[in-house]
Amino acid sequence: MRCSFAIACVIAFVPAAGAFAQTGQVERPVQRRMEQRAAAREARAAKRAAAANDHAKAGDTPLEKWNRMTPEERQRALQKLPPERRRELQQKLQQFRNLPPAEKQQLRERYQAFSQLPPEQQTHARELFRQFNSLAEDRRPIVRREFEQLRSMPPSERDARMNSEPFRGRFTPSEQLMLQDLSRTFGSSP
Repeated sequence: MRCSFAIACVIAFVPAAGAFAQTGQVERPVQRRMEQRAAAREARAAKRAAAANDHAKAGDTPLEKWNRMTPEERQRALQKLPPERRRELQQKLQQFRNLPPAEKQQLRERYQAFSQLPPEQQTHARELFRQFNSLAEDRRPIVRREFEQLRSMPPSERDARMNSEPFRGRFTPSEQLMLQDLSRTFGSSP
């Protein structure tokens, strides 16, 4: 009787063991999908962390972002540009590399000041820069020097200088307006 009971138990467990084995097989694809989802979540989290890191560096100048790029990333970025723009950018990068450290720092500070302007003032400043760049080659250094002097003055001194006869005699009306706008936008605070 014990033997028949043992045989009956074995016979009862065989189908149950098959059912457990099938359950394990069903669980493997489910477990695989769960692992894939977890890996996808981790990848998204890593991507968000990288984006947050980029956002934290958003105050960086374009040159600092360029310097963080790998040579391959730089090459790909240059390849996307039209040939004329690419040459222009490469020339400007070389000019920047040749600047003394103090001038590089000054440019970084100016860029930071520009990036903190509201969007409409940035647009206006870009237009002023286009106007400046459209000046005759011989006028640019003269206007630039005057701007540097004006921007370092307190507003009351700046206004007095721009209203003086020597200032008006030295600059055309369009240059005067450009200098006024530039010094208001980028001049020293009161």
